[in-house]
Amino acid sequence: MRRLCVFFAAVCLWGAASVACAYGKTAADLYPQEISLDEMQRQAIAFIDETMQKSGDTRRYTVEKASMPRILRAPEGEVRFVPSLPYGVRFWGNTAVYMDVLVDGAPFRTVKCQFKVHVFDHVAVAARPIMAGQPLTQSDFRFEEQEVGARAQNYLTKTDEIVGKVLSRSLSVGAPLWRTMLKTPNILKAGAPVTLVSRVNGVEVKIDGVALEAGHAGDIIRVKNTTSRKVLRGRIVDESTVEIV
Repeated sequence: MRRLCVFFAAVCLWGAASVACAYGKTAADLYPQEISLDEMQRQAIAFIDETMQKSGDTRRYTVEKASMPRILRAPEGEVRFVPSLPYGVRFWGNTAVYMDVLVDGAPFRTVKCQFKVHVFDHVAVAARPIMAGQPLTQSDFRFEEQEVGARAQNYLTKTDEIVGKVLSRSLSVGAPLWRTMLKTPNILKAGAPVTLVSRVNGVEVKIDGVALEAGHAGDIIRVKNTTSRKVLRGRIVDESTVEIV
């Protein structure tokens, strides 16, 4: 008998049922007003829209309901919602909008509503098959709208970010170009003649050499002194100069 009393006491301590248990009334008696979840959802989405506009983000987006309360009751009185986005709008996973429910101006409860925000942008995709290491021209890619989500920072949206660069991997038609795929083309090829520059105690010495490796400006590569045949290491200055390090 004691265990049964403890069980019912625990039930009475949970949410609205606690009051109903204490006074022998149903939740509908205590909270006769059924809150419009459609209106709550409408206001939550409107708040996401307002937040997006204030952020200055001009990309197209859509909002999809992920989860809402199944039913919500309140005491009689004027119901008002105060939304908040403590974690901001997320383009991956769910965006949580917290709705403070006020009845006649007094806080009643806070409800968590979740939405999926899909954001789209015009991103660069391959207009034809592109080989790795091939210098990119404007005819190699086109822009089309795609959902970008969490990878938004990796997609390319401007022509001048792409033309003249090379890809680290081959792409088929329609595949997106990612920022992490782009490299500056080598300015120096293996086997190219170069001027080797060495500075010792303020004195600059220049000798003829050959690049043994390809590289970009600033790369450290192996070079060979054509006179002594000695292999050295140097930093690429430009397409014809390597500074010995």
